[in-house]
Amino acid sequence: MNEFMKKIFVPLLLLIHYSLFASLLPTINYFYTQREVNMVRKNDYQIIYLNGPSSAGKSTLARALQNKLKEPFLVIGIDQIIFMMPEKMNDWHKGTEAPGFSWQPVKDEQENTIAYKIHTGLFGKHMIQAFKDVVVALARSGLNIIVDDVSLGKEQIDVWRETLKKFRVLWIGITAPIDVLEQREKERGDRKLGSTKYQAEHVHESVEYDLMLNTHQKNIDENVDIIQNYMNR
Repeated sequence: MNEFMKKIFVPLLLLIHYSLFASLLPTINYFYTQREVNMVRKNDYQIIYLNGPSSAGKSTLARALQNKLKEPFLVIGIDQIIFMMPEKMNDWHKGTEAPGFSWQPVKDEQENTIAYKIHTGLFGKHMIQAFKDVVVALARSGLNIIVDDVSLGKEQIDVWRETLKKFRVLWIGITAPIDVLEQREKERGDRKLGSTKYQAEHVHESVEYDLMLNTHQKNIDENVDIIQNYMNR
């Protein structure tokens, strides 16, 4: 290669190599950042997943955990996701099948309404997936998360397990006697009467947890201590 060609092609090749390296730099940085995060977290729980029926005390427990745990944890729940939606996408009163979420009656053999269950429309399913995506994004950024959720049975929980398989998760079931749940539901005044009954009957169906906590048998502080002791084993 003569001197003229060297003057043209050598700088050009260097520029191409630099451009390629610069384009890959974000990926390289992300890889090493994630490796460092994973090394730090290999023995730590990054996500605490709370699953239970409405009025079981999940939100109260999540906030108490936030204040007691040494490391900072964010709380995100399905209620926050629903709150983000336009009101017109949901129907909490008329009983119609809304694009988002709506209450549907559960009837017995005599056609008497005995409970209410959530109907999830196409937009609601999109929001549920977005909920999972948000949790994963927060975890990938290195944040600790407490998930406050109502997943009905093993099939729905298994989707969460697959979604969070790259993170260390503490799976906790939250429960209370049905009569206690129904009394709390009445006292709250912001829940559809009869909704907690259906959820309580199905939420833990065939699900295996690391911990199962009864918020009627033990108070908030006792349950927080149980979780902390388990995490510190």
